[in-house]
Amino acid sequence: MVLLFLLPKRFYSSSKRASPFAQLDQLAKLCASVNGVQSTLKKSAIIKESPACHSTLKRIYDPHLRFHLSKNAALKYLKSHSIEAVSTYDDLNTLLDDLSSRTLRGNAACEAVGSFYQTYCHTEEHKEIFWRILDKNLKMGVSFKSIRHVLPMESMSVALAASSVPQFDVSDSWYASQKLDGIRCIAMIRQNKEDDQPDIRFYSRTGRPFLSLQKVKNDIQKRLHELSIKGEFVLDGEICAYTNVDMKNEDFLKAMGQVRRFEEMENPIYQVFDHIRLDQFLQGKGDQLFNERQQALASFVGTAPLAHVKKVVQTKLSDMDHLEQLKKESIEKGWEGLILRKNVAYEGKRTKNMIKLKEWEDAEYTVKSIETGYMRMADTGETKLVVTNVNIEHKGYPVSVGSGFSMQSRIDYAQDPERIIGKTITVRYFSESRKENGSISLRFPTVKAVYEDGSRDI
Repeated sequence: MVLLFLLPKRFYSSSKRASPFAQLDQLAKLCASVNGVQSTLKKSAIIKESPACHSTLKRIYDPHLRFHLSKNAALKYLKSHSIEAVSTYDDLNTLLDDLSSRTLRGNAACEAVGSFYQTYCHTEEHKEIFWRILDKNLKMGVSFKSIRHVLPMESMSVALAASSVPQFDVSDSWYASQKLDGIRCIAMIRQNKEDDQPDIRFYSRTGRPFLSLQKVKNDIQKRLHELSIKGEFVLDGEICAYTNVDMKNEDFLKAMGQVRRFEEMENPIYQVFDHIRLDQFLQGKGDQLFNERQQALASFVGTAPLAHVKKVVQTKLSDMDHLEQLKKESIEKGWEGLILRKNVAYEGKRTKNMIKLKEWEDAEYTVKSIETGYMRMADTGETKLVVTNVNIEHKGYPVSVGSGFSMQSRIDYAQDPERIIGKTITVRYFSESRKENGSISLRFPTVKAVYEDGSRDI
């Protein structure tokens, strides 16, 4: 799976910076020029010939970057507050970076945006382009797909497991590990060329930055310092949240809810299952075998326990009976299942050299409609309108899912159906079933997660 994402700012910032007046003027003129042509190729050519705007365009078109403040919210604040101060920002992109990283939030964000607006947006043209930038909508008819073809964006290639089990020979050297019920997390460790300090950033499997993992970052920094490591590499694993201290049961919803926030996650556990050299990860292929990468991972994690970084145990399979025994143990322990990895070089794609074995399957679906009904509340005796089922489509056939909702979410979605209709949900099910009329359904489907922002982005 190849992902495109915005380069950390030290990799694309220019030493020569234009003033905010010039930045706004250049973007306004670019939008006018692009809107003056119809052809996608001509639009792309105009953008390519405007390098002064590229850094800002990357920030605007990065699907994972958010500024967390809209034009309407900022104007509402300006109407009720008097801002006298001259902006402390002398660069538009620095302001956008501080908004996206949540260095600025709440009233501080409103103050910073308001003072920037009043300091630099003196013409109607500059005012209009500034609000379009803040809303990430330049209104020039150019898609992210077009932008990524014009502007250089770094790619990262994530290894994904195949669902089906091919005929494989255990003697080929396979490793088995617990399939965790967490959030996939890529940790990229680079050397900052400006101060020779490690630059550690976390991403979801779709490229969304995680900003809540300071405790994991501290553990990684600690180990880098102890080992005097200067190399650049990637850790691949899952961020897990646990319901108990013995770390036997992962809580997927808890992990998803906390990792997406900007506040520091309370007790993240980064379960790491791979260690890849950065150049090989970015290329999506390498020459280090899995067992060699495991040796590198073991050396990095070490024997002294880290509070928030753990190495996933890998067990080399001896024969098929060994695999069956591990499958039995995984069921007894209540695991999600097993992940099998062949002892081959890194492959940044969905590969049959990595296989997931699960008793239960997960898949994403769009909610087509909901069904409601009245239900008596156990605590108050009141009768309230609730969602009883959501309707999805599996391989072209309608499927109704009624399990997995809390009572409060059933009430909330009945009151405001738009919060779930058209949104993506993760459904866990045991297997497919086929009805007498030939239609396909799901056995024991349960809603595992609802993504009210739209599609799943982690």
